[in-house]
Amino acid sequence: MFKVKIAGMGKAVGSLKVKSQELEEQMNVTSGWIVKATGIDSRHYVNFEDGENALTLGIKAAKQAIKNSGIDPKQIDCIIGANGSPLQSIPCGASLFQRELGLGDSGIPCFDVDSTCYSFGLALFVAANLIHNQVYNRILIISSDAPSPTLLKTSNEVRALFGDGAAAAIVTKSEKDGKSALQHFKMQTYGSGADLTCVKGGGTLRHPNDPKTRIEDNLFQMDGRKVFRYAVRLLPDFFKDFFSESGICQSDVKYLFPHQTSKHGIDIFRKFGFRSEQIASHISTHGNCIAASLPMLLYDYIEDNRIKRGDLVLLFGTSAGLSIGCVALTY
Repeated sequence: MFKVKIAGMGKAVGSLKVKSQELEEQMNVTSGWIVKATGIDSRHYVNFEDGENALTLGIKAAKQAIKNSGIDPKQIDCIIGANGSPLQSIPCGASLFQRELGLGDSGIPCFDVDSTCYSFGLALFVAANLIHNQVYNRILIISSDAPSPTLLKTSNEVRALFGDGAAAAIVTKSEKDGKSALQHFKMQTYGSGADLTCVKGGGTLRHPNDPKTRIEDNLFQMDGRKVFRYAVRLLPDFFKDFFSESGICQSDVKYLFPHQTSKHGIDIFRKFGFRSEQIASHISTHGNCIAASLPMLLYDYIEDNRIKRGDLVLLFGTSAGLSIGCVALTY
């Protein structure tokens, strides 16, 4: 257990609200297909032509998180980027966030944590370790993803799922008599599923100067059905071990915050012993915002007073790799 707390959070979404009906017309598919297949009625896209992107969304969320935490930006002593997809190949996204926050000459250490859709959960665990070991005191985590400009040439399955959004959190040490703590963390990776979700380009294996590199290699590819089946097969043992190792009783969990894959992907958790009222979701109005999904959802529930200090929540996600992870957090 690490005695840390989320002192403040922020959230931002793309300025363009896009209804599923609009996408269906563009994709030339049957009316109602997206809602039926995914449970998503609308999502937000960035206005890319007006300069809105993952960087601007992340900064907006970060400024709100700083304000809500009550600290001065100069008190931040570490910034962790936890995006599902990088802002650019080099340097790390956290350094770009630092610069845009007006801290470019501060020397504040910056690095990225990458586990695609579960980057925030992993970053939270890393931050908790660093604070527990007195390396840093106030860590800013930013998860920001804006895939919409890249979706035009992807499959209908992929295009229907994703939205643009960002969330940020200030993580600090919990008060001595406070209840807030990161109770447990568990993560598993199964590399045999690495090709099920991928962008093959952008690195040295399929570099731009290689004549074998295709345009498609730089586009997001996913076999959603195979990912779902693979993950569902792993989850019973994963949760059994998670609760056994942590000593947490499943019935004591106020909310399970699952990565917002699709309505079907969220509803499946009822098969693993979670009650419907325990399962948090805003998939219908946000879609899948990759790494930003989990912290955006957590932010909404905090803002709506659906969770309060001392409530036990789980932050669960799957990610490319194939990885599955879960954080038990006493908020």
